[in-house]
Amino acid sequence: MEKLVLAMLALAALWIPACGSGDPGAAGRSTSAADERTPPATTPLAEPEQLYEANGTVLEDREHGPMLCLGGMLLTLPPRCGDVPITNWDWGAVGGEESWNGTTWGDYHVVGEFSGDVFTVTEVGPFDDVAEPEAFRYENPCPEPPGGWAVPDSAHNTQEETGRAHAYARQQPDYVISWNDHLDAELQEFSPVVLVAVFTEDAGRHEAEIRKAWNGPLCVVELELPTARQLARVRSEVEARLSDQGLRLLSSYTGGFPPAVYIHVILDPDGRLQALVDEEYGSGIVHISSALHPVEE
Repeated sequence: MEKLVLAMLALAALWIPACGSGDPGAAGRSTSAADERTPPATTPLAEPEQLYEANGTVLEDREHGPMLCLGGMLLTLPPRCGDVPITNWDWGAVGGEESWNGTTWGDYHVVGEFSGDVFTVTEVGPFDDVAEPEAFRYENPCPEPPGGWAVPDSAHNTQEETGRAHAYARQQPDYVISWNDHLDAELQEFSPVVLVAVFTEDAGRHEAEIRKAWNGPLCVVELELPTARQLARVRSEVEARLSDQGLRLLSSYTGGFPPAVYIHVILDPDGRLQALVDEEYGSGIVHISSALHPVEE
């Protein structure tokens, strides 16, 4: 925890936006000792001969040409999305597309070259509909009591009744995370729940306060973890500095237990950003993922 707090306070000094001429060609040369010390503010390009692959939607509409959609999509009819322009897309050569009201789209597995701004396709195949691994999990830190969790009122000890308790928890400065652990996987949101709340200190007091608003199964623990406020600050700092590293944000969120920050970008070349945030905040605090993946030779 001490390492995290110190790193957070030092971030502004350690992670200074790069300065330079803005000349894309300057990335590989220097003309003075000062130039060597100050990296130019250019987008770090992917490896020039490296191929990348991704599963995604390709969409073209009246506003733009074919685009590779790697982030969010508006699920309207027709849908709307677009993150990276594709330089050489040919609908007649790929098949499987849909069209509606001036928009054409389809789901594909694409392989190609990425310049940092545009994608040039070298191979197109069917969308690989393999379930992505779960990004994070919530595992109850309290062991199940002998005989199972006691549910005083199964009709009311559901997630619908936990709002006041969660509101109290979120207002505490030492709050880490809270969630509802459903006891019946089939009923899901209609099942009784264990309300789980994690703080960095004073668990006994917090449990007593939560009991004023919740009489159902309860797990309150005290752990040495980053607080929700600390993680929110980390997330904002990393998001704000992505452009300084030449990276484009697709999505970000905090979650899981233990909680962490998850940042999804188009490409983090060679894991540079992941190495940087690990150094700044400590391993496991921030997880960087890329939509484009290098093709292994």
